[in-house]
Amino acid sequence: MAYILPRAFIVLIGWAITCGLILNMSPRVAPMAFYVAGASWLFGGIVCFGYLRKLRREAQNQHGRF
Repeated sequence: MAYILPRAFIVLIGWAITCGLILNMSPRVAPMAFYVAGASWLFGGIVCFGYLRKLRREAQNQHGRF
């Protein structure tokens, strides 16, 4: 849980900022725009933090070999 919570908070902040920018551009926006923004942030967060976790594991494995 300690690994997921900070990353979820980062993704949530990014989504909130994106939604704020969408709302500032046009006050009458369909709710689907917010759903798409949230889904894209969720997908991007999973890919980015999954890749970082993979790199960390590989670095630890390389360090253990020497």
